[in-house]
Amino acid sequence: LLRRTKQDVLSDLPPKRRLVTAVDSDDALYRKLMLPVSEKLLQLKHDDTLSASQRALLSMEVEQGERQATGMAKAPYVVQFVRALLDGGEKVLLFAHHHQVMDFYRRELRAFSPAFITGRETGTQKEQSVERFMAGRTDLCCVSLRAAAGLNLQRASCVVFGELDWSPAVHSQAEDRAHRMGQTDSILCYYLVSQGGSDQDIQDAL
Repeated sequence: LLRRTKQDVLSDLPPKRRLVTAVDSDDALYRKLMLPVSEKLLQLKHDDTLSASQRALLSMEVEQGERQATGMAKAPYVVQFVRALLDGGEKVLLFAHHHQVMDFYRRELRAFSPAFITGRETGTQKEQSVERFMAGRTDLCCVSLRAAAGLNLQRASCVVFGELDWSPAVHSQAEDRAHRMGQTDSILCYYLVSQGGSDQDIQDAL
């Protein structure tokens, strides 16, 4: 048996490796969160008095509602996955889209004293979050998918997508927060996908 460590083969590894990983989802919670979304969907299908602009707005609300319900329903299992990575010594960037999902991560992962960059922080707070992660005072930084531009977080050893975006460019930009100048390791990028909700449609589109 010839055993080689990751460092032995680092030059042979691609700079980024993407792994699509199935996670469970809380179906009861998903159904509960989808009740108001379903009402809007019925209105969209059966209300002939809606104008084009009203239909467009309602369609956007339905899509956003389903994405948030999907993110919340799988959030406990995303937390389990991330907790296992952190317990194994990984330095993790956790990406999500909705503030409600981020708030769940904040509660459930508070033992790891995570840093947050969600678009709700001041410029100073954002800088402090980056500095905490890069200085090693926390091994977890939670970042909004749409607030990742320009960040240097190359201390990370892996990237986790707790929620998905419709745009591949958004994912690529998020991955590159870790894969930047100064990064000497091969980055693992985990895409956590549930079987229900909006994940399958987004994954197919991606």
